[in-house]
Amino acid sequence: MKLRRKQIQKYLVRLLNEFRTRDALPLLVILGPILFLMVIDPASFTLVSFVGREIGRAGFVFLFFLVAWDFHDSREQFKATRSRWRHLLSLMLFIAVVAYYSYVDVFNIDSFRVYVTSQLGVSQKSTLSFFAAMDFIVFATYCLATTAILYSPRRIPLMVTPVIYAFGSGILATMDAFFPEDSLAFLQIWVYVIWDVVIFLLSVIGYHTNVSPLSSLRPSLQLTGNRLFLCGQKGCTTLVIFWPSSGVVSMIVYSLVILVLMVKLDAPRKRKVLYAVVGAAGTYFVNVIRIILIVLYVTYIGLDVEAFHQSIGEVLFIAWIFIYLLLVIRMENARYRQLERPRGMKHPARGRTGRVRPSR
Repeated sequence: MKLRRKQIQKYLVRLLNEFRTRDALPLLVILGPILFLMVIDPASFTLVSFVGREIGRAGFVFLFFLVAWDFHDSREQFKATRSRWRHLLSLMLFIAVVAYYSYVDVFNIDSFRVYVTSQLGVSQKSTLSFFAAMDFIVFATYCLATTAILYSPRRIPLMVTPVIYAFGSGILATMDAFFPEDSLAFLQIWVYVIWDVVIFLLSVIGYHTNVSPLSSLRPSLQLTGNRLFLCGQKGCTTLVIFWPSSGVVSMIVYSLVILVLMVKLDAPRKRKVLYAVVGAAGTYFVNVIRIILIVLYVTYIGLDVEAFHQSIGEVLFIAWIFIYLLLVIRMENARYRQLERPRGMKHPARGRTGRVRPSR
């Protein structure tokens, strides 16, 4: 146990030292706009979002991990520029992005909400989704440009994971802004693919399914179209189910993130495909678990589920990606050590530390 603790401490110290180098300083510039928003608008980073005037930015916190991971994954190739004009250009770009976030999202959000609904055709029900989408897309563009300026345009593919996450989140939030609720039939279909599994699992743990709300059986639920009639210890309620609230957005975005991380993994192609498929399937079942927890919350804790509904998803999905990524790396490291052990016996001087290297 003590030996393992020392190994963990050495690894953490080595990891910390990687981010204390000069080549890691541009990461502060890349993440600067998010840090700025956390200071001037901290309420938008809570897990409860899209309430009142608050844009939901909890997903922005995940960008810290993705930026740090991509840098760690290819740290030997990230070399910070020493050019003064590049530093000046990145500063001007940073000021422009911060000015946009300040002027549009924080200080003039109400007037811009009226503008986008009257002039751009954004649904009045989803104006905050539009601004969240613009925040993600602006950051994705900024991340690409800053990486090219402070490192090199050739290093953009090495910092692609946070960009894909931000662009994916932005595009799907834009779809929610212009086509809210069940406007998009091809995405609404996923509601039934998800909820059929949820209903089955709830029946396994003791729920009475396809039971009228007027029945005395408790707990009971009935799914009719996109309406779920649910009766539990705290009373009865009706949940209207649309594709944005069923986790379809999170499933797509986090599956894309897992796919990119697996592609960058130094492993044979067949195992990469297997890891990506398992990761996507795991993301689907994490979403099923999320919905089951929401139903259990309504049944046994309270009918006001809005705060829990908006917070549990980010927690579960991010925890799942952390755990899955660590498991994959551990399996690949174990496999690598097994393959290297016979070689190490023949050529002791050529031994290498067992770790997953990024694909080049």
